[in-house]
Amino acid sequence: MNGAAQDGAAQDKLAATLARFVDWARQLGWRYQMVPGHLRHLERFLRRRGVQQLGDVDAALLGEYQRDLSVLRSAATVRGYLSTLRALWRYLLKEELTIEDATRGLSRLRLDYFIPHLYGAQELRRFERTTQSAITQVRGPWQRLSRRAQHAAFGLLRDCGLRVSEACRLNVNDFDSVARTLYIERTKFFKTRHIPLPRSTATLLEQYLGHRHRLLGDSAQSPALFVSMCGRRLGRGALEVRFKQLLGELGLYRPRHRQGRTVFGSTNLHALRHSLAVRTLERWQRQGSDVEALLPLLSGYLGHAKVSYTMHYLHLTPTLRQLGSERFAQMALPRLDHGSTRGDDE
Repeated sequence: MNGAAQDGAAQDKLAATLARFVDWARQLGWRYQMVPGHLRHLERFLRRRGVQQLGDVDAALLGEYQRDLSVLRSAATVRGYLSTLRALWRYLLKEELTIEDATRGLSRLRLDYFIPHLYGAQELRRFERTTQSAITQVRGPWQRLSRRAQHAAFGLLRDCGLRVSEACRLNVNDFDSVARTLYIERTKFFKTRHIPLPRSTATLLEQYLGHRHRLLGDSAQSPALFVSMCGRRLGRGALEVRFKQLLGELGLYRPRHRQGRTVFGSTNLHALRHSLAVRTLERWQRQGSDVEALLPLLSGYLGHAKVSYTMHYLHLTPTLRQLGSERFAQMALPRLDHGSTRGDDE
């Protein structure tokens, strides 16, 4: 066997080992969609270093791989890659394909503190007026339909906190105009949910669907709820680009930036989801509701597998601090005053 054939056989062996690991992980119930991508990246790195089998990988090489990962990726993303690496080496040890856990030398990364942009009421009103007026700025019926689709999609994301991918995958039949509900099927965390819509959001979708039906007719011909100028499903990339363009016209666009270990998020579509969660918490605080008891409802509405995931969205804002202080004063200070009076009497 010549050198080229030997290299090809070694590469096939490396790929086969990684494929067997993926099969093993799936049998254990893993559903992490990023794992195959992590492994492809690792495989390319090892091949560039001339590594022919995973048993030859040592801690020094994985340390180099971690440094390579950290050049252009956030700490949270790198932690995902390292989690896959550790699982891979547990598999290799179990199958006796290596005798050393090369991942033991990997450093534990501190996550950056991320603060997303939270849209204020004035920003949202300005954006709403801009997307509405943008519909009349184009002439062709298909262009107007596309602008109406964008306007309706932005309204849905703002009012209901859907993930952008969820909104883009919606079909016409997922919206029940009578019950004013939306059916969101098997998205992140493999959860399916029915959510009620605010009356204004349902009306917005009904108006958009009226225009859509006049151009596209039966939804069976084009099932996508939000469509582009070509009558095809509106893509996430196109929606993100349009959103950024409109924010730029309003002077509201802010890029992602860092100060020390704190990362401030950009004014992107996903920030609408953060903003809805915080607005909901602020409303509950104003109403004097039991926030802890209501959090599971918000978690289900957002499609989270655990309430702890929802906590990631509930960022402490000046409004929340003020509301919390006022509520503490209402609940605790009368008791403290009563206690001090009793002490004086005694």
